Parts: sequence; structure tokens; C-alpha cells
Amino acid sequence: MDRTYISGIERGIRNPTLEVLYIIATGLHIDLAMLFAFHDPA
Repeated sequence: MDRTYISGIERGIRNPTLEVLYIIATGLHIDLAMLFAFHDPA
């Protein structure tokens, strides 16, 4: 996956598919659900 595509996702310019999100999660060695998890430190 190209770094410019990842950059576009981070900046909100690109809309990744679930397949792409799965690839990213796999590369990070985390569950797909963790990409959507929020941690409230309060």
C-alpha cells in the first residue's frame, strides 16, 4: 500500500474500504475493531 494513500486516509481525503482497513489493521497487528475504538482518559 502506497504511503501517499495512507496519508490521504489520515488527512480525510481518501475513504478506505473495509478491505483496506483490514489490511491496515493486519499490518499493525491489531483487530479491525481497534481502529474504531476510542479511549476516554477522563
